This record gives sequence, C-alpha cells and structure tokens, in this order.
Amino acid sequence: RRAGIKEGQRDIAFPLLAVPMTAYLANDDPVSASYWETVLASVFTVRYGDIMIVHSIEPYALLPELHIRDTIYTDPRTPVKVDPKVYEVGSPDKDSPVFVTTNFALTYYTVESDLASNGIDCYLLATDTDGLGVEAAVAGGQMTGQKVSDEFKRVGFDFSEMTAHNTVILPGLAARLQGDMEDASGLKVKIGPPDSGRIPGWMEKNWPPE
Repeated sequence: RRAGIKEGQRDIAFPLLAVPMTAYLANDDPVSASYWETVLASVFTVRYGDIMIVHSIEPYALLPELHIRDTIYTDPRTPVKVDPKVYEVGSPDKDSPVFVTTNFALTYYTVESDLASNGIDCYLLATDTDGLGVEAAVAGGQMTGQKVSDEFKRVGFDFSEMTAHNTVILPGLAARLQGDMEDASGLKVKIGPPDSGRIPGWMEKNWPPE
C-alpha cells in the first residue's frame, strides 16, 4: 500500500480483491465453512482488502466484519462520543426529571440504559466534554457549572417551558459543581448517585423535589 500510494508503483496500486468463500472448498460442514470464511474475511479486512467475495449472508457471519471495519478506521486517540444535546428517555413531561451526564459514549449509553430499563421518563443532557467521562471531565475542567448551564442554552432547552420544577440533577461525581451550577443557571440543583444503577432508589427518596 505504501509502495502503491507513496512510491507511485502503479502495478500494485489497484484495489485488493480477496475471496474468503474459498473456505467452503476446504470444509464440508457449512457451519464450519461459514466460521472459517469469517476468519479469513477478518484477516483480509485487517490487511486492507478492498473487495471481498463471500458466500454466507447470515448475520453472525457478517457482523464481525462490520465491527472490524468500523473499528479499524477509528482513531484510538479520540474518545468515542455521542452528539452533545438533550435526549428524551421514554415519554417525559413537565414533571419529569432532568439528568446531566457527559457525551462519552460509554458513560452516556450506560446512564441511558439504566434510565430506560427502569422505566424512568426523563430528559438527559449529554454535555460536550470532548468525549471524557464525568470524573475526568470535572477534574480537567471540561465540565463546569457554567459549561453545563451554557449547554442547556445552546441546545435551546428552556426549563421554564419544558419543566414545572426548574430542577436539574447532576451526577454524584460532579457534586462539586452544585454551587457554580446554581449561580450560573439560577436552577435548583440536586446531586444524584455516583452510579446510575442507583438512580431508581435515589428517585424514591428525592423525587419529586420539595
């Protein structure tokens, strides 16, 4: 690939065609053949195969290739993140809580899953922290009371219109931001649990707000 692109050797600068389906020539068992076809396709994907001819179209055979393709071109220096905005979990109304987390994909999907699986209708702000988790973002200054307040304004979330309680819930690991958040936003700020799995128990004791 370096020779073809950087050195201009045109004889090897064309797309690479691979044929993983040859696994069916060496295996009589179709399940075993499909397995080894997937293995070969994975190897060719890692070694920059451009075009591949495969026989199996079963999801279990194709999903590994899709995963490798999506992963191999991901910059490991850049955290995986979601779009920073307010997401609706379930069917929230004006009495529903408003939670805050970061836009680090693992953190967001963990919190969202815990909320959805427990049937908690709410709003969830994924704060733009450049893909950092809560603890790291608070320590590094990517998540501050002012930043969270500004994020709500940026996405156009008006508490006076969207809620009847004017209250926001920060994650437990961001408890130190409570005072700054109250000063910056004028909202009532509650501190949730450090682990989103404990939100249902926290809700029983702390929601609705007094």
